[in-house]
Amino acid sequence: MSCRFFFLFSWLSLLVLASWQPAQAQHEGLIYGRVQTQSGEVYTGQIRWSAHQVFWGDILLGVKTEVPVLQYLNEEQISQLSPAEPDAGFDWQFINLWKSKYPARDYDLKLRFGDLAALQITGEQTATILLKNNRRIKIASHPDDNRHLGKDITVYDNQKGRLTVNWDNLKSVNFLPTPAQLPHIKGTPLYGTVQTANGPLTGFIKWDQDEYLSSHQLDGQLDSNPQNLRYAFSQIHSIQVRDKGSIVKFYSDDKIFLKNNRDVNATNRGIVVQHPAWGQAIVSWEAFRSVTFEDKVPANLGYESYGKLQKIRGTIRTTDNHNIKAELVFDLDEEWTAELLDGRFGNTIRYTIPFGRIVNLKPLPNGRSEIQMAGEKKLTLENENDVSGQNWGLMLLLPNKQHRYIPWAKISQISFF
Repeated sequence: MSCRFFFLFSWLSLLVLASWQPAQAQHEGLIYGRVQTQSGEVYTGQIRWSAHQVFWGDILLGVKTEVPVLQYLNEEQISQLSPAEPDAGFDWQFINLWKSKYPARDYDLKLRFGDLAALQITGEQTATILLKNNRRIKIASHPDDNRHLGKDITVYDNQKGRLTVNWDNLKSVNFLPTPAQLPHIKGTPLYGTVQTANGPLTGFIKWDQDEYLSSHQLDGQLDSNPQNLRYAFSQIHSIQVRDKGSIVKFYSDDKIFLKNNRDVNATNRGIVVQHPAWGQAIVSWEAFRSVTFEDKVPANLGYESYGKLQKIRGTIRTTDNHNIKAELVFDLDEEWTAELLDGRFGNTIRYTIPFGRIVNLKPLPNGRSEIQMAGEKKLTLENENDVSGQNWGLMLLLPNKQHRYIPWAKISQISFF
């Protein structure tokens, strides 16, 4: 073989090998699936849900229409349940038998799209969710936020392009792993680390709760120019709070000060940070310090990074120093490890954390709880039912189909496993 032929052969071989390399997984974090309509059409592609959910880590919100553990409470226990907040507003229309027996309350279901296998439409504002462990949950639209069920969704079909599917023509949605690249997407999802008053948070980012791609733009004004300027996030390396605006640093190392727009000042609606490993946080401008973006999204953060669900299990230590090991239903309505615990750091950061990522929970005085997550991170949270005295306690599922109720006030600690 001549040297000339050898080098040509080697170059062609490298070219072929390069063409076999998998595409960089820049779009795997976006919701994707197969949508079937009542009229028989089937569309497959990226999905944008009706409340602007685009990432697998975004949350579907509804209320459970069946809460079977309530039947195991006696009259005295029911009488001691704390009522909902005055503005709950839910009248239990679909479970009238319970209206006079239990205090009015919303039995929220919050699940990340990455934990759903499918969704079957059952009515104008109702659906049945199929979880990844093949268990089903019936839900209805939430009275305080009805954008999640009963509204149109958008599908970017691989063949037909962007389509709007009306809820009354929607039959089912089957969720599927997202391809590495979606050809209609310009840019990549925003990903980076947000520094907050309660420490750093790393994950996918929604700026001002709606800008989530590198092709989206940051708005603001310069001191020297009252005209509104726009900069693509693909140019921006970091944003840092400064006075009544922000210092914006570009990948070119240039810096500018922007102000007079909600993208860069205290009127910002919040920075959403989410990651399969720990859940989601909505960071208010008061708690926001800075963000540093990464120019590439790490691999393995797609649909398959959300594992199968299990029943919530733990060792409960009571205030009279007894330890009980059991499956449990938390706050009398959360039973799966993919369901989400709500809590706030003051009023500045709202966390939603999968129970499967919580190692330990300890109720504290003054309506707070200490949450220890996997990786030894600890949070002190308040101002939500899950972590305060508004919690309805635990129903323990014991051997031989026995049940035991433990009020929140009697819980010293829960160690999840």
